[in-house]
Parts: sequence; C-alpha cells; structure tokens
Amino acid sequence: MSDETDKVSGTLALSSDLEPVDILALRVRAFRLGEFGLVYDSYHAESFFREQFPDRDDYIRYAWAHLRRDFRIRFCRVLASRLVSAEEFHLIFHQAVEVTQGQIETLEMARFFATEQGWRYHSSQKMERSEFDGPVEKIRFLDFDKLHPRLFF
Repeated sequence: MSDETDKVSGTLALSSDLEPVDILALRVRAFRLGEFGLVYDSYHAESFFREQFPDRDDYIRYAWAHLRRDFRIRFCRVLASRLVSAEEFHLIFHQAVEVTQGQIETLEMARFFATEQGWRYHSSQKMERSEFDGPVEKIRFLDFDKLHPRLFF
C-alpha cells in the first residue's frame, strides 16, 4: 500500500494516484482519527451514501455526534481484488468493528469507480462472518454473487 499521509503536513490526503486498496486503508485511518471530511470525500459523487448525505458538513456533524464514540474499526484486511473494467474495481475485505452493542465481524465486497479525481468508493455488499463457512481467506467474488437479495449500500 502506498503511503497516504501528506509528508509536509502529516495529515491524511486523498490523491488521484491512490489505488482502491490504498483508499480503503486511508478510509480506515480516517475513521480511526475522526477525519470524517476525508471519509466523505472518498465516496463517489453518485454513491448511495452521498444520496443519504448530500451535504459534507452535515455528515461531519453526524459522524462526530454518532460514529466517533459509537463506531471503532478493530481491523480491516483485504482478501481479494479484481479490476472489472478501466472504470470499476472490486475489493473483498474482512473487517471487525466495535459498536455500542458489541463487536460485528463482516466480509464485504466494495465497489470503486474511476473519476477525474481518481478512484472513489461507491458501495459495498456485506455478509456477516457467520454467513460464510470456512476460513475467510477462502472467500471469492462468486460467494457475493450468491447472496440474495444482492444489496449494496
């Protein structure tokens, strides 16, 4: 993974040369540090998330009020990747988060789309860890194709 930290200011930076795996790592770091503006900026302009939060400042206020104290990423590990086309890239990752109710462990297939500003996170398809039998390293894209309904968020 490339170093997504701005060497001059020491802050996290979203640049056009980052690959999807780097953007995912950057998003994890941004969540951990409370850099919710960067999280917002990493989303594709036509994502479902941006439909829900059309205003960046509103999202930042929401995230500080709710996510900063109630959502903590324990780990996030990329398991597989594929370039679908010049405009679309998929990553499968294994993640555990702590929320108020406890720890949630998931497997997700994230979709990234190319923009003039570089790759941007569009949406993700998620399954609970308990929905996949066997070691997480064995999960494949086909396993997500089998999910019904195929929901992306």
